[in-house]
Amino acid sequence: MSEISVTAIPAFSDNYIWLISTGGEECAVVDPGDAGPVIRELTQQGLKLRYILLTHHHPDHTGGVAELANCYDVSIFGPHDARIPGQDRSFSEDESVRLPLLDLEFKVIEVPGHTSSHIAFYGHGCLFCGDTLFSVGCGRLFEGTPEQMQSSLD
Repeated sequence: MSEISVTAIPAFSDNYIWLISTGGEECAVVDPGDAGPVIRELTQQGLKLRYILLTHHHPDHTGGVAELANCYDVSIFGPHDARIPGQDRSFSEDESVRLPLLDLEFKVIEVPGHTSSHIAFYGHGCLFCGDTLFSVGCGRLFEGTPEQMQSSLD
């Protein structure tokens, strides 16, 4: 497996989009709520976007997907959720997402609470968990229960 590099791309006033690369020219992004900052970062680093990983359906995490899919030849992966159109494949608990062009694989963990279909991607010393866990708290409960969120955090 390749060594992973993660770049935080600021978006909106309080969010991040995560860029994953392994030293080649291909990369992935997690939760691109806005295409503009992603395109600027890809251009600056000379990278080609090949994968989009989505943790949940909220627009601040999916809003840039359509534009990025129009600009790049990407595969789009996320949770089983009809509110996220255009996915190439949906994933559930204990499945693995393979990113062969990056030589990476992430385990999928279901983490309901913020939303009912929320998932996280775990591997290579990284956890991409959307709005489940923050550095000083967790995301608000929109669809899940406090018990679900507590279980997800545990």
